Amino acid sequence: MSRPTPLPTAVPESVGIPSDAIEAFLRKILDKRLYMHSVLLVRHGKLICECYWKPFNRDRKHRMYSTSKSFVSAAIGILIGEEKLSLDATIAELFPEWVPENPSPWTLEATVRDLLRMSTHISRISYCDTCPDWGKSFVQYPVSHKPGQVFRYDTSATTTLNILVHKLTGMEFTEFLREKLFIPAGMNDDIWCVETPCGHEWGGSGVQATPQDLAKFALVCMNGGRWNGQQLIPEDYIRAATSRQIDNSLLNTAHEEQQGYGYQFWRMTHNAFATLGMGSQCAICVPDRDLVLVFTGDTQGQPFALQNITDALWDTVYPALSDMPLKDNPAAYDSLTTYTSTRELLCVEGALSSPMSALVSGSTYRMTENDLGWTSLRFDFDGDRALLRYNNGTGAHEILFGIGRNIPQAFTETQYYDRRIGVPAGYGLECHASAAWVEDRSLLTRVWITDTCFGNLKMQFTFDGDTVTMLADKNAEWFLQGYHGFASGSRA
Repeated sequence: MSRPTPLPTAVPESVGIPSDAIEAFLRKILDKRLYMHSVLLVRHGKLICECYWKPFNRDRKHRMYSTSKSFVSAAIGILIGEEKLSLDATIAELFPEWVPENPSPWTLEATVRDLLRMSTHISRISYCDTCPDWGKSFVQYPVSHKPGQVFRYDTSATTTLNILVHKLTGMEFTEFLREKLFIPAGMNDDIWCVETPCGHEWGGSGVQATPQDLAKFALVCMNGGRWNGQQLIPEDYIRAATSRQIDNSLLNTAHEEQQGYGYQFWRMTHNAFATLGMGSQCAICVPDRDLVLVFTGDTQGQPFALQNITDALWDTVYPALSDMPLKDNPAAYDSLTTYTSTRELLCVEGALSSPMSALVSGSTYRMTENDLGWTSLRFDFDGDRALLRYNNGTGAHEILFGIGRNIPQAFTETQYYDRRIGVPAGYGLECHASAAWVEDRSLLTRVWITDTCFGNLKMQFTFDGDTVTMLADKNAEWFLQGYHGFASGSRA
């Protein structure tokens, strides 16, 4: 195993960026209560800001969600450069074994280009967590329109493309990219990917890499597929991939997401392009100013997070960019480094105590029939800790909340997937849990799943006499089922 090569570092002023502009950018993110895991800024190939929200750090791999799609695009581009594939090859030609009897002409027409730019012939994602073969399901899904005409975001198209990489090379796409891209660009050589139910990598969503890995990938793409003078991705392909290939304004709500789509890359304002993943796993490249912004997080449930982050970038860092080095500003730089070194995962805001805690602590509440399947709950308060015990359809469970702080632990459910969709991990995923009193009688709790997959769970418990009412709200893909809805109960 080879060690990744760290990005060279520099003081922001030396590459024409004021340190206080970067801190202003980070504080704008905090003002919006955006749930971030990392922020990296790179200019002229040098890392000038690296901020992690504990427990996340430089060496920890991070689920990239749909940013994974851009890695798949790179693999496709390399195969095209090696003349093993053509943009105009049809999926029916490449996967004849999947073509159904009496197929629609539109099924037969769909090309690699169509899948790359999300202009397929189907109207929705064709797979689910219980579907065994995600490539086959895409080819056999009922058609709705002629391919190549309109943008319709479809992760199943990307997954079919990464299965194609395996068919042409005998390697899953991260294995294929290891020698072609990861090692030459100084990235981790053990980047991996969550698997689909049938065992192929889930290129549409599953890449596990560090934020610095993503920053290096972004630099390769912004520099025409080159790293240290070596052509890793064909230049003509990556230029096309990061250019506007199709209009996407109809099906997106945020302004930044309406600027056009390339080959598994998004166009943005300021002549920028980006990799975008659910929950704010992103790399934004601004070639005109030789600037790369990488950020990761879990902003599921915050629908305009990307717009808020990019607005902050364009309002603070972007207008402050200089083509020349700036005068040193040690005080501003020290303030920035202090700020970046003290970030922690956000916890629930509110009062740290309430008279209600003594009144309800140790009491068991029997729940009436409810959609959550909860039958009982009990809180035990001890200083700045609150232990929740409850029973639901999967058994007896406990979550320990820090009052005004996060407490790391393993989540109490063990049936959620880890490396393969649909296969239970058999252990509780890493999580962090906090709570605070938002009213004298209402305790708000939050759980962050910070493992192979990300998710967040909010539960509010309101006590009134001998009754408790709870509202649960989860933001997670294919897990935390049973944690969304209302339940009520009475003191036993």
